Parts: sequence; structure tokens; C-alpha cells
Amino acid sequence: MLASGSTSTEHIRQEHARNVLLLSWEYPPRIIGGISTHVYHLSRSLATQGVSVHVVTCSFPGAPSEETVDGVRVTRVENSRLLQANFLLWIYHLNSQMISKTTELLETEKFDLIHAHDWVVGRAAVELKNRLGLPLISTIHATEIGRGGRLDGEYRRKVREIERLLVEQSDGIICCSNYMLDHIQHELSAANAKIHVIPNGVEVDRFKNNGGPQLFSAEVSEDREIILYVGRIVREKGIFTLLEALDELRTRGKDVSLVFVGEGPLKEDLAKEVLRRRLSDRVKITGFVDQEKLVSLYNSCDAFVLPSHYEPFGMVALEAMASRVPVVVSDVGGLSEIVEDGVTGVKVPSSDPHALAEGILRVLDNRELSERLKENAYRAVQERYRW
Repeated sequence: MLASGSTSTEHIRQEHARNVLLLSWEYPPRIIGGISTHVYHLSRSLATQGVSVHVVTCSFPGAPSEETVDGVRVTRVENSRLLQANFLLWIYHLNSQMISKTTELLETEKFDLIHAHDWVVGRAAVELKNRLGLPLISTIHATEIGRGGRLDGEYRRKVREIERLLVEQSDGIICCSNYMLDHIQHELSAANAKIHVIPNGVEVDRFKNNGGPQLFSAEVSEDREIILYVGRIVREKGIFTLLEALDELRTRGKDVSLVFVGEGPLKEDLAKEVLRRRLSDRVKITGFVDQEKLVSLYNSCDAFVLPSHYEPFGMVALEAMASRVPVVVSDVGGLSEIVEDGVTGVKVPSSDPHALAEGILRVLDNRELSERLKENAYRAVQERYRW
């Protein structure tokens, strides 16, 4: 197994692959979760080291079907309108399109390696591996049982079958944390010998404070300290635990505001819960924001909070640390490995709103601690987390 400090680009160079076919259902501007950011930075970093990378991904409104981004060739295949009706059928169609497009690309290109990202592109990755006789590396960013906790439905069972097939057929597996290594071994029966733990990276320079204006709307009082959450609006991210913690802070007389940045299926439920708790005067749900706005938000807040119940890694925590923002995170998954409590951030038990409230108060009410955490975290991301 590679040391945790190794990088994805180093590993692929060691395999002597000079022409990489990278399959991912996410690539900017299509951003669902952390895969999009990961694939963008990984492919870009490989290209700077002389590796020819061709990303085959899903179409997105307004994005060209073919383009070159920072030295990386990007091809987007058309997706169907089946997403809302049947996600598994949509995925089957996407994989078929990826297989067809790659076959077309092979008329003028050659590849030494296939690199697949998560189960969504699993069928295409396995079929192309077997058809072309190429080695297959798969990065497992998360698992369905991790996201949902149970596999009691037909959809999740089908996903589990694809996950197992992808792991079984892969010549090498990359995961982002030791937590995920154990998880993949236990849940997907992956052989330890072919799993490599390679943490995500962050480009620190992209999160420097440019001195721009604060971007919080008038709905969030500038007189209050600001807590920032960035991530998908889904239950496993602990969004409702965070609301409970904010409610407790209000009860205790702490006048703070909370900004949620991100999209997800529970966005409407979150808004309803904000209303039910009568927190509308101190909660803002922005939805998706672009990179420039995100950087400004990081640099304008007083604390970043990621209260996940399940978190394979937690890339947004690195972004906050790179922005010199004190972080408060759940002591789960990859977050347990990224953050050292009292040194680079504050860790609290998962699913415990009282403990979360206490953790937030630790950084908001102790300026000396907050400054120390920020500087230690900033040094840590510079030294340990690169692409």
C-alpha cells in the first residue's frame, strides 16, 4: 500500500502510463459532489507532468461536447432525459454512450490505462478493460451502503452489484483515507494488496483572500459571527444536526448566523426545518455558487462546520483550512484523519447537536485558539495535501 502522503499523480507515473482514459460522470461545470473537483485537479496535475489525459464524462447544458481544459482533453457524451424517472436506466444509457464514444476515439488515439471514478461508470470501465485488454484503476470515492446505511431496496442492491464488479475487475483501487480502505475491504471484499490510500489534495493558492467584498446577503446580519457549511444537502452530511446546534446556540444567547452552500435532494426539507425552528432570520441557503464566490465566502466566515455522519474524506474541510478558517468537524471517516483536535481544528462526536454547539463555541469564543488552529491547519494542507 502506498503511504498516505503519496499522490495520485505519483502513483500513475510509477505505472508508466502515458495515455490515460479517465471515466467520470462528474467534471466541471457538472458538479454534484467532490468527484468533479477531484477529477479536474487530478487530470490537470497529470497533464502538467507530461501524461496525456482524455476525460470522457457526461454532458452539461452550455458545456461543449469537446474541449481542452488546462492541457486535458474532455469529451462529453449526451445523457438522456431519464434521470428523474429512473436513475439506474439513465446510468445504463450513460455507460453505453461512454463505451461507444471511447470506441470512436480509439480510431485516432491509444490508451495505456483506464481510470474509473466510482460505480456510476463501472459498467463502461469493466467492459472497456476486457474489450481492450487495458489495466483498470478505480478510485472509490464512497459506497452506496455508506451513503444510505442499508441495502434493503432493489436500487441499492443493483448498485452494490456494480460496486463489487468494479472492485473485482480493477487491477488497482485508490481510496482517499484509511477509513475507506477498511470500508472497501469489509463491504466490497476488496483485496488489501491492490488498495492504495491516496488522500485528496487542495491548491492552496486558489483560496487566498483577494480582499474582495463579503458576499453574504442582507438576510444574514453582518453584525453576527458567520458559520459556513459547504457540501451536498443530504442527510448524511449532518445538516439537520447543524440546525439543532444553531438552535441551541440561539437559546444560549450566542448571536450567530449560518450559511449553507450546496445543492441536494433535501434542500426543500432543510428550508422547511429552518422555518419550523424560526431560524429564518439567521440562516441562508445559497444553493450552488461558483469558485470565485466560494472563495469569498470561505474568507468572510468566522468558522467552517462539517458535521457529517458519513464522510469518506471531506475535501471541503481542506478548502476551509487552505482559506485559514477554523474548522469544526465530526470525528468520523476521513475527517478523523484530516483534523487533529485542538491542533488543526476541533472534532466533535457525530449526530450530537450539543457537542457540535460546544465545538463551535470553542473557536468563536477563544480568539487565541482560533488563530492557532488556522495557522496550524494552513501549514498542514501545504505540507500534506497536494495533487
